[in-house]
Amino acid sequence: MDSFDASATCRIEWRRSRWMIALLLLLGLAGGVSPWLSDLPRAACAGADLLVVGYLAWALRREALRQPCSLAWAGGDAPWRVECDGKVAAFRHVDAKVPGGLAVLTLADEAGGRRTRHVWWPDTLDAASRRSLRLASIAARGDEATGADA
Repeated sequence: MDSFDASATCRIEWRRSRWMIALLLLLGLAGGVSPWLSDLPRAACAGADLLVVGYLAWALRREALRQPCSLAWAGGDAPWRVECDGKVAAFRHVDAKVPGGLAVLTLADEAGGRRTRHVWWPDTLDAASRRSLRLASIAARGDEATGADA
């Protein structure tokens, strides 16, 4: 493969969000308290708390250990390229959503079997990068549409 960022028209860095980790923790705490505020028996509340704590620990660890990635798109019919941990993968099918301050990019390979999803929270992606992602996804959809019509 050629240089990762040589001719990228859209290049975005992904890193884990402190906001997401804090919100996961808050949701986990609310999930642990809620059985005790219901009419469930004590044993059921304790069991539910064990499940909540276990899932919370797993989700927090998974999110905290995710490595930063670089995403680049050269434009036209070029694939999106994702570099994580020194490995570069190419993805052709793109679905980008930028609702408000969040940005979600879902990428799939040709067969559609391998997918990757990147979510940017407002603390990890500035307005200019969100705009760049939005414009790149519109351009990519436009290229797919014109390729299908031809």
